[in-house]
Order: sequence, then structure tokens, then C-alpha cells
Amino acid sequence: MKQEYEVELLAPAGNWEVLTSVSEAGADAVYAGGKRFNMRGLRPDMNFSEEEIESAVKYLHGENKKLYITINNLYFDYELDELRDYAVFLAAAGVDALIIQDMAAARICDDLQLNIPLHASVQVGVSNLPAVKYLEEKGFARVILSKNTSLEDIKTINLSTRMGIEYFAHGDLCISHAGQCYMSSFLAAEGGNRGKCIKPCRWEYNLHSRRDVSQQGYLLANNDLCLYPYLSDLVSAGVISFKIEGRMRTPEYLAHLVKIYRSALDKIIEDPSVNAVDDNEQTLLQEKRIRDFCSGNLFGRPGPESIGVSGEREPFFVSKSFPVKKHTRENYLTGLKPAGSIEEISVKAGSLIAVEAICDTGVDNIILGCESMRNPTNGWTAQKINKAIESSCNVKLVLESPRILNNKDTRDFQRTLEEIDQTGIYAVIANDFGSIKIAKDLGFRLWGGYGLNVSNSSSGRFYHAQGLERLTLSQELQFSNLKSIEEYGADLDIMVQGPLCGMISDYCLIRASHGYEDECQVWCSKNDYTLRDSVGQYYQVRADHKCRNYIYYPYQMCLLPNIPLLSSAGIKHIRIDGQYYDTGILSEVTSIYVEAVRDLNLGKWEQEESYYRLLNMFPGGLTSLPTFTTMKAVK
Repeated sequence: MKQEYEVELLAPAGNWEVLTSVSEAGADAVYAGGKRFNMRGLRPDMNFSEEEIESAVKYLHGENKKLYITINNLYFDYELDELRDYAVFLAAAGVDALIIQDMAAARICDDLQLNIPLHASVQVGVSNLPAVKYLEEKGFARVILSKNTSLEDIKTINLSTRMGIEYFAHGDLCISHAGQCYMSSFLAAEGGNRGKCIKPCRWEYNLHSRRDVSQQGYLLANNDLCLYPYLSDLVSAGVISFKIEGRMRTPEYLAHLVKIYRSALDKIIEDPSVNAVDDNEQTLLQEKRIRDFCSGNLFGRPGPESIGVSGEREPFFVSKSFPVKKHTRENYLTGLKPAGSIEEISVKAGSLIAVEAICDTGVDNIILGCESMRNPTNGWTAQKINKAIESSCNVKLVLESPRILNNKDTRDFQRTLEEIDQTGIYAVIANDFGSIKIAKDLGFRLWGGYGLNVSNSSSGRFYHAQGLERLTLSQELQFSNLKSIEEYGADLDIMVQGPLCGMISDYCLIRASHGYEDECQVWCSKNDYTLRDSVGQYYQVRADHKCRNYIYYPYQMCLLPNIPLLSSAGIKHIRIDGQYYDTGILSEVTSIYVEAVRDLNLGKWEQEESYYRLLNMFPGGLTSLPTFTTMKAVK
């Protein structure tokens, strides 16, 4: 039986003046962050001290309203003791819920038996029913659905769960799926998952193909979300909390939004059949807008109307593009001595030919990705997976879930798992809660992919307790944090070679550059596309069969010189993402790493020539990312 909820208008607050303004304007609840542990780290002058949080609870409860506190970014191990103390304080202060992304926060609340509801942050990236059911089983009171969730999927989720559903109704939109945008971290070691995004999506780019420049401007700059005209539809679909974005906005701006949304929701609550749209208020929203408006993914995949290509309404630019360093011959670390050992090498392959080419090279696991990319691979169907099982020699085959799964995607993924020869698959790598639940219910051995954003030992133990035997560490994890490696519980894996996906978007840049015809012409399969920034760096753009775009960092990851340091930190398993490499390149890269690990495990380390070979094989450039540029031996 579906639990009954009252419809809630939820407003942001970055300081006391805003909090009182949005409360007086009609918000039912306010969400805010403390001075630590939240996603608005770029403005230290904003957010609430502990004393102010206590006062806010007292004030809002006196008005019969609620206060939710955000602790919704990712944390490193050195922060966990302080996070634990903070969670105890928030529970004692009487806040009404915690909005969390990192499962370390959930584990802390459970360990300490804190009687405080948990809301899964939009940063968790939940947009499918199995993920919601999984969170419900883990005791979450509410899920804030991904902004990429369609109205149809909201309805489907609502009909099959007792979970409270929250959805953003107004404010900033990112071009990338929440929680899966790493470009800022790759470029500057300042990540969106840590609340310090430098917003490379707001930079100016040219879209290039082999033939010419097909589009230029602020090609990734999403317009703002405005769902005011569709509130009745969302209430009918099952949304119980309507969230306004903008914790850094002024009290005047937010109060005006709250009043307009309050008026509309009151009409709907009184009579669900009424047309709640007021033309005058809609005009006022338009007049006071910051960027132009769009409806996001509510009615389907976003088109060019969702992008502010001219940049003329961008309120300010946090940063501009800058040169990023790539490896040279001088980046080879001399004087390293082998310490520890590497037990397994996994390689992600994109075709049956590639599987056959590397199965006798000495690798331990071959990963088959289910994201179904268009170019240069066509994805692993159940039929192809079964052929790979027949020809994979003695190498273990591992399937990896797509990074993004909406409801239809989960059905496709589950169908694939049901149609394959399960006995031939050693494990399934899950990248979200939905894929965890699907694979677990079907009886597969579980590993965790880097889509889970595991960045501390507590979240590692959380997933290990859910049955995930191996975890791929977050690509935003700093090398200095590997010293706590032994505390994770599960085996750990780290990517050492391959392209770095910085953004995943439902908006198709490629199709937009060709006029966005009614029917997709599959331009992505006919040409190669890149984004060129203002300093001349190129970002590969790929598309999958669901027309999502994947945007890659300019240079390939290469941690071959750092393997002795990784092994000294306790890393036992390494991974090569080679699904886009042609067969010859993949075979050579795999052989280099197999030979390097073999030597390491024999107590030898002389890989300078192999590193130079890799530099020559990838003239576009190699990198080790800002978080690894100062790697030192772990003592």
C-alpha cells in the first residue's frame, strides 16, 4: 500500500536572511548546509554554523516547518571522524532529515543508531525503480530523483514504491548526469562531487568533425529548469516534494519563486483538476529569470532549446579553459623499488576479436561493457556475450553495467543478464543501486564499478556488506588517501590505463549540430566528433545507442610508472579500459602491463622503455591526473 504524503514545497537557504524569507514566502521546508560537508564549498561566507542550525531548527519548528541538512558530497577517510561528530550534533539538534550522497554517511548513522531520516541526494543519480527499491530496503525515507528522470519514469517508480519522491522543479541544470561528472576533478582536482566544481560545462567550445567545425559557442551550457507549468502533472505522477534549487541565491529572488510555486501548489492541493498556471505569475517568472528556461528531461530527451549557446544570459563564469599537462618522457619516476604485488589484471574489451586477441596474454579477467556504444563498438548483446563465453579460453569474463540506467535501461540490462549463459560469467560490475539489485536478485557475484564513487573505507565497507566482493575506487580519489586501503573490507581495483569519461549527457551535441531533425540520422556512426576548447584542447565525444553523449578528458590515463607506488599502498588489482582501442593497440598495451606486473611480482622494476612505447602509441597524450601528479611512496 502506498504511503500517504502531504505535498511539500522545499526551498533552499544559504544564510539566515534567506531562511526567514523563504519561510515567510510559504515554503513548507528548508534545506541548508553547514560550514562543512556540503556541496556548496565555493562560498565559505555562506552556509550555517552549528549555532545557526540549532536556531534554524527552533525557528522552523515553531512555524510548523522542517529543516533538512545537506551532507551530500563525497568524503575522504581523514574526514570521517569529524563527519561522525557532525552527524551526532545534527541528530541532537533535531533536524528533520539528512540529504546524503556518500554511503559512508548512511553507515555512520546506522552504526550510531541515530534516529534521523535519510534522503538520497540527487547526486546519487537515481532514475530507475530497482534503485529506488534498493534504497527503500536500506531504510531511506525519501529519494531525490535524478533531474534526468522523465515524467513517465516518475509515474512508474511511484506506483511500485512506498518511498517519498522529491524532484527539482526550478533552478540550475547541469549538462551531465549528477554524480557522474568528473571533468572538473580531472582538470583541476576540484570536483563537483566534492562541492567545488569549476564548471567546464560553461566554457566556450567548437564541435569538430573530420570535415569541419559544425557548431560553436557555449555548447554545454544548460538553461535553467522551470517546471511551473507542469506541477499538476508532477503531483499526479507522485512527486510529494517540489524542490527549488539555489542555496547561493538572494532572499529576494528565492522569495519571489517560493510565492509563485506556493500559490500554484495550493490550488492543486485544493482541487487537483484545476489549471494552476497563472499567466501573470508565469510572465513574472520569465521576467526575473536568470538563464532562459527549459523543461529538462521531463517529456523526453532534451534538445537545442535546452542550451544557452550564446552565453548571453550566463550570470557569471566561474572559470575559463586552461592548458592541462600531459605526460612527457620526463614523467617516468626513477628510483622506485618494488613493494607489494599485483594479483590480477582486468581488461575491458569492445569486441569478440579483441577478446580472442588478449585471452592468452596473461590477463586474469576480461570485462564486457553493457553500455552499447555506437562507435567504434556496437555493444555487447546477449548473443555476443555467449559467443565470448565460448571462446574466452581460461580467462574469467566479467560483465559491467551501463553507468546510466533509467527504467527502460534496467529492463534491457536485466533481459541481457537473463539471456546469457550465467555459468560463463564470473561476476557483474554494478555502477548504481539499480544494477546492484538486478544482478543480486539474479544470483550473480557482484563487483562495484567506479560509478559508485567509492572514496573512503566506510563506504567501501557499506558496499562489501551488500555483497560486493571487489570495488573499483573512485577516479576522484587522491593518492594520499590510499593509506587507509586495508580498511575497505572488499578487494580493491583501480583503473591504470584508458580514456577518462568526464561527462555523460542525455543531450546529443552531435545531433544538435546537424539541425536536430525529428528522426536521428546516426551522425555519430558516420564521423568522429570532438569538442575544442579556447586553448586548443580536444575532448572526444562518443554516443551510445540510447543517444547519450560521453565526453572525454583530452588525454588518456596512464599509471604504468606509478604501479610500484600503487602496490605499496595495498592495491592488488588493476584495470585497463581498452574497449575503444583497436585490436593491435589493445594487445600491445595489455602485454606491456602484464610484463610490468610480472616483473614487479619478481622484485624487479625497469619499465622506462615500456613507458616510452606507450607515449609513442598515444600521440594524443597521456596523463596521470592532478590528484596523482604528486604521488609519493606510502610510508
